[in-house]
Amino acid sequence: MSKKDRRKKLAKKESMIAKNEFTMDDSKIYIIATIIMFHIAPLIMALMGENGQLLLLQTFLVMLNPIFIALSGLIYGIRKGFNVKLPFFMGVIALASIPMYYKFDALGYLVQTTMVMGIVYLIFAFASTAIGALLRKFLNFS
Repeated sequence: MSKKDRRKKLAKKESMIAKNEFTMDDSKIYIIATIIMFHIAPLIMALMGENGQLLLLQTFLVMLNPIFIALSGLIYGIRKGFNVKLPFFMGVIALASIPMYYKFDALGYLVQTTMVMGIVYLIFAFASTAIGALLRKFLNFS
């Protein structure tokens, strides 16, 4: 087998992760759900006073938001395949909500929490979308 034949054979191989082109029509429901989860629900909880703020900090920031990002990224990956733009949008929307709705005593703690949770949200979004795209590839969804 010559070098040209090997190059052609290597060029024809598909990647392990099913990829797609990003369109707003396909992604709008995921972006709307992310906005609701990260901006509308915390606003309602923040309006409930100090108890709502405490509940918001304990449940949403640490538990519900990462679970939501992981599940929506997984569903998107299974249905559409992997694309870098949707996890990035989800991470930016999540990152913008932390300084807006979560109250911390010190500014340094707010900045630290925003950076750490932003990285966590981005990792969850990218990883779950990639895992969903792998499942799409292996289970032959079309």
